[in-house]
Amino acid sequence: MVLLAEAWRSGADTWTADQRKAFGNNLKDPQLLIASESSKSDSGPADWKPANHAFWCTYAKDYTHIKSVWKLTTTDAEKTAASTRPRSASRSCSTTSPRT
Repeated sequence: MVLLAEAWRSGADTWTADQRKAFGNNLKDPQLLIASESSKSDSGPADWKPANHAFWCTYAKDYTHIKSVWKLTTTDAEKTAASTRPRSASRSCSTTSPRT
């Protein structure tokens, strides 16, 4: 969900080599599950959302979870986008707010 380039911009640049390796190899959290989506690149929810609208809230929740677990910063644009529901949803997405 949060690819290495985005993690780097969000605070991983201050991590030790071991922390970066742990993040890149972590299979417990879902950050690696969407890495093969070519249109996503290293974008976050402010710049990219899954084509499947039913997955938007799951994506937003997982994205903010990863940022929180790894103590990465989240921009205001990411927070807004992560809490914005698709038109087809009945209510907004509920996400955990990582630090800014």
